[in-house]
Amino acid sequence: MTEPFWSAKQGALIQCPVKECNHIGIVITKAHCRLVHDMTREEVRKKYGFPKYVSKKQSKKGDKK
Repeated sequence: MTEPFWSAKQGALIQCPVKECNHIGIVITKAHCRLVHDMTREEVRKKYGFPKYVSKKQSKKGDKK
């Protein structure tokens, strides 16, 4: 079962493993995989691997606030 790898530990963030997808959050949902990439989590894992942990500083680089 791959579920634990799709959510971040407390205080951390993860990024979707799909190349050029900038989705960052505490969880990469099944809905995100299906709606944005038209794949299941398992298909995403097989093709791109698991989500990667990112620092909160990295996640704010694209913010324009």
